[in-house]
Amino acid sequence: MIFRCCATLLFFLTGLQPASAASPDTQVYKCKDGDRIVFKQMPCSSGSSSAITVHSQQPSLKDQQAAQAAQQARLKESNRLQKIRERQQAKDDASNRSAMKQAANARKQCESLKMKAQWAKEDLKNTQPRAEMKAQTKLKRAQQKADLMCAG
Repeated sequence: MIFRCCATLLFFLTGLQPASAASPDTQVYKCKDGDRIVFKQMPCSSGSSSAITVHSQQPSLKDQQAAQAAQQARLKESNRLQKIRERQQAKDDASNRSAMKQAANARKQCESLKMKAQWAKEDLKNTQPRAEMKAQTKLKRAQQKADLMCAG
C-alpha cells in the first residue's frame, strides 16, 4: 500500500503515469436541446441522447522516456546557457568597474591639473616683476596641460 501511494505520488509530481496503468475511456452523451447540440457527462433528461465513447491515449513507455530525455537535454542546455550568461555578465561587470576606475582617475588628474593652473595664476599675481615672465610661462603651460588632459 505504501509503495503504491509513493509510486502514484511520484508519477503525479513528474507528470507521468505508469505505463501499466490503463487509461480509462470516457463516456460522453450528445444531447439535442432544441436547435443546439450539447455534450454532457450524464444522460440527457429529454431522452434524446446518444452515448459516445472517447478513447484516451496513454503515451507508451518509450515515448515517456524519450520525452524525459528531451526535457533533460533542454534543462542541460538551459543550464549551460545560464552559465555562459553569468560568465559574460561577470566579464562585463569587471570591465565596467575598470572603466569607472579609469574615469575616476582621469577626473582626479584633471582636478589636480586645474588646481596647479590656479596656483600658477595666484603665483603670477604675487610674483616680483623680475620673475613675472617665468611665472607667465609656468601659468601658460599649466593651463595648456589642464586643457589637454581635461578636454572631452
